[in-house]
Amino acid sequence: MIPGFMIHLGAIYPAIAKNNKLPKEVSYRIPYAQVDSWYKDRYNWCCMQWHNAKHVYLYSIELQLSERTRIAVDINHPDTHWQYALQGGYSLVGQDGAIPVLEEGCKHLLRGAPGHLQVEVDAGRHWIVGFHVAASWLGRYPEELAIDEQHISRELQHGILYQSAAIAMSDLDRAELYYLLGLGPSRHILQDSQIYLPISKLVEQMQSPDDTTLSPVQNKVQAVRYYIKQLIDTDQDVPSISALADRFGIDKNYLGRRHKLLHGESLSTYIFDLKQDRVLVLLAKKTRISDISHLLGYSHSSAFRKAFIKKHGICPSEYRRRGT
Repeated sequence: MIPGFMIHLGAIYPAIAKNNKLPKEVSYRIPYAQVDSWYKDRYNWCCMQWHNAKHVYLYSIELQLSERTRIAVDINHPDTHWQYALQGGYSLVGQDGAIPVLEEGCKHLLRGAPGHLQVEVDAGRHWIVGFHVAASWLGRYPEELAIDEQHISRELQHGILYQSAAIAMSDLDRAELYYLLGLGPSRHILQDSQIYLPISKLVEQMQSPDDTTLSPVQNKVQAVRYYIKQLIDTDQDVPSISALADRFGIDKNYLGRRHKLLHGESLSTYIFDLKQDRVLVLLAKKTRISDISHLLGYSHSSAFRKAFIKKHGICPSEYRRRGT
């Protein structure tokens, strides 16, 4: 597999060298991916992570920009991409200005021919996850899943880029994406085989968006766990278990039972332990204890103190004083 495109990051800020270091604010660190990133300050950074499996090229692109920015992109060879905007989106720059292509919470198919184009990205945070599949592997699908003009009907740039109608992502899409992004390091061949199943489900889901039977419960449970960890690692509020269940399309009680069966602990215990691990990180950063309590969603400092003592045996201030 060869990357189907190249993003010219250096053209944005020429003084910034690509350093293969993830920006601190990156929302999802893919354990098994290669990384290419640059970082100017907290308001301007880019991170691209990708994994080159035998049949699939999976990528995650995150951008944080302080102003609207145009980025040059080269398409290296003909490819079809499945893309998902988990946050933000982008536009294509044409003769009549920037044309919106993919918006937050939507997905689409892109078919590209070799060529050069420019995309425009608004100020703020953007997170696009996508992949393309080797034609030989895609050819194993039934004929009715073939990608034809019915699925890619919009010409974005004559002879170079074509797009399907962008549609809303489903909870199943999110479950499979978070599952993919959260896969841990393993033997390379085993890791690739774990990637193929969710990728095939995402392909099928794009072709038959009304199908609600494609994602097994186990993938959803895993996706919920990764989603929770992302929220806690970035100091965001964790929704109630009911809200999490609704988000990923699974019954609350069933989610609890399956989580206990698969991981040997309740979901609430998992959330509690992750929060307490995050407390230690924030304490080491010299974050004020009152701020830590607020960041992790405790209703009152006394509740935070009680939870910390339950986990660590001493109060937060004593833990910090000892420099443990």
